[in-house]
Amino acid sequence: MRLVSIFFLLLSHLTQAQTDTLDDGGVACRTGKVGYYDRLATNPKARIAFAGDPTIDVTYYGLDLSLTHTPNYLKGVATITLRSTSSIRSFFLDLNSTTTPTGQGLRVDSVKAGNQKLTYQHAQNQLTITPSQPLTTGQALTLTVYYQGIPNSRDLGTFVFSKHESTTDPVIWSLSEPYGAPDWFPCKDTPGDKADSSAVSITAPARFVSVSNGILIGTTDNPDGTRTYRWRNSYPIAQYLISIALTNYERYDTPATLPTGGPPLPITHYIYPETLPKVKAALDQTPAMIQLFTDRFGPYPFLREKYGHAQIGLNTGGMEHQTISSMEERALTPNVIAHELAHQWFGDKITCRDWQNIWLNEGFASYAETIYAESTTGMTGYQTAITNFMNRARNARGSIYVQNITNFGNIFDGNRTYAKGATVLHMLRGVVGDETFFKILRAYAASPTVAYKSAVTDDFQAVAEQVSGQKLGYFFQQWIYGEGYPTYRATASIINGSRTIQLRLEQRNTVATNPASFTMPVQIRVQSASGDTTVTVLNDQADQTFTLPTRGAVTGVLIDPANLILKTVEPVVLAPITAINEPVSGPIRVYPNPTVETLTVDFSAQSAGPVTLTLTSMLGQRLRTITESIPGAGDYSRTVNLRGLPSGRYILTIDQKNSQTTQVVLIH
Repeated sequence: MRLVSIFFLLLSHLTQAQTDTLDDGGVACRTGKVGYYDRLATNPKARIAFAGDPTIDVTYYGLDLSLTHTPNYLKGVATITLRSTSSIRSFFLDLNSTTTPTGQGLRVDSVKAGNQKLTYQHAQNQLTITPSQPLTTGQALTLTVYYQGIPNSRDLGTFVFSKHESTTDPVIWSLSEPYGAPDWFPCKDTPGDKADSSAVSITAPARFVSVSNGILIGTTDNPDGTRTYRWRNSYPIAQYLISIALTNYERYDTPATLPTGGPPLPITHYIYPETLPKVKAALDQTPAMIQLFTDRFGPYPFLREKYGHAQIGLNTGGMEHQTISSMEERALTPNVIAHELAHQWFGDKITCRDWQNIWLNEGFASYAETIYAESTTGMTGYQTAITNFMNRARNARGSIYVQNITNFGNIFDGNRTYAKGATVLHMLRGVVGDETFFKILRAYAASPTVAYKSAVTDDFQAVAEQVSGQKLGYFFQQWIYGEGYPTYRATASIINGSRTIQLRLEQRNTVATNPASFTMPVQIRVQSASGDTTVTVLNDQADQTFTLPTRGAVTGVLIDPANLILKTVEPVVLAPITAINEPVSGPIRVYPNPTVETLTVDFSAQSAGPVTLTLTSMLGQRLRTITESIPGAGDYSRTVNLRGLPSGRYILTIDQKNSQTTQVVLIH
């Protein structure tokens, strides 16, 4: 059964690869993270997903690596500082213990705390360490692990010794997301446990230019013909975002002048010499992208250090290593550069706390591609990008919240995690409005609860609700934890001689959905020869009827004309009627309209029972509600207090037994 599952995973990947290109940022980003299916097929044993040892909190990683390419070999010294989260006698770090028949694998030579050797056991991908004395809660410990071997990266190609595609020049790189970091250094293998800082020292033959996170604090030429590069990162970092890349790089600098002022941000690209002339034009777009995202998301998160790219081998796509994204040649395009750059805010500064919430990384970075498109080609480019995401999102199966994180392809599902994740942000923008939406993104990126830490969906929802002033639980529940999307069917009853139409809106979902029907503010455009009228109704039922205004004889009705909702729409049925069951005086009279502070509403009731008057914004937010019981049939009048509401267009709805009437209200 496991082999069958892998076969279908392979088939799905290959089918999608026929239609996708690496110029799509999400496709490129996913390629390296899911990649190497041939290795999975020949070695199908799944990596067990776990969240590291909960009894420790790692605060520092220091890696001192000595590397040779021919023969392939790594000697490592990992200095790790941690704190115990409870009283413990032993703990474990994650470190791949599997050795392949060809001898690939790592062995641990010793573990020390200062000059004292510690007892350890390396088995079942865990390095279990026993301190000389038990650790009390909150006690810090710095230890050093000495290890060596050829990293066994069978699952994802997480540590690779290779050559350039068009030359014989050697290249070495790491690519750890999601579970690959323990293939080449001991760590706590969970994205939710960030070290406060890190350092990477790389010693290799002098022909190699060695690249890692943060800033280069020095190089040393050694007597044996090797060169050591020492990199230091002073920001919190997740284990999978620590990286190395080394080859005969040519360095290309494109510093960015930031809108926030201050010295230029170093942007340093490390590219194969034979590739650089072909990708310079794309790399030159990076400073403008940083300026754009600074405006949209807030200051670049790692201003004290740098941003840049390190080229790695074919079929690796792109990977957002902190301050230095790793990119294959085909991924060095504006779309992919924008995607990986956006990860510096969403993925690196704020990291998903667990892989179930990976959309907080990938959905946000994918949506950033549409922001970039909007900045370069306007709303036409934005709508094209969103339409492409929506087309793929309709093929998504399961919830955006990942249910099974033992399967790499399931975590990084292109249709669900990337395309539908981006579409959710597009829909949220439609619900709250442009200005509020970008306030939400900036507030989320700056939130002390999650900035330089980790987040789950509830954290983002809390910021969105606080900034917008709206209750958005329904939105996140159905779009992140639910499945599918609505299919709308509308029937418009055109009333001869009237300035209104009756619109019946049904959700007849053609795919399995959860919930059975979706709650969303839905824009409806009533078209007429005298001009169009666009109103927004809150559709919170599977079958709902609205009374909508029209300027004249109706020629058509459009559901969600601005494409704000992931959906399908059946052709709208226009059904003229010549008579209506309304009082002669009309169902509703609103005055003055436009108004300033108060609104008088005259309406007729045909029977006793509850009546609810609701004033909502054009995006469906309830602002005023009056509910009372009417004693019997007759004409009634009520006054609605509008003080404190900003000027604009609103919807007044009167719900009675078996009827609903709406009216557009203007506040000056």
